[in-house]
Amino acid sequence: WQTETGGIMIAPLPGVTPLKPGSATKPFFGILPEVFKEDGTPAKANEGGNLVIKKPWPSMERTIWGDPERYKKTYFSKFPDVYFAGDSARKDSDGYFWIMG
Repeated sequence: WQTETGGIMIAPLPGVTPLKPGSATKPFFGILPEVFKEDGTPAKANEGGNLVIKKPWPSMERTIWGDPERYKKTYFSKFPDVYFAGDSARKDSDGYFWIMG
């Protein structure tokens, strides 16, 4: 998904997760993604919005080399206290994530 996340955050667990063609499926254990509307509130099922991750994870990047302010501005200024992935997404009623761009 993103090099900044240090690993795949949302993907099927082979043989366990039923697939929905076109979806990224569900998050790995311990990863808490959400879709936020522009006002920072959670989007409803199947409503598009901004993909965020609500809690830190082990491989999370800590800064941008030589530019810690850019790191904060890029990933934490749009929605305080959550990681903003920069992607649009939606989550369906089964909890499957769909990356839209």
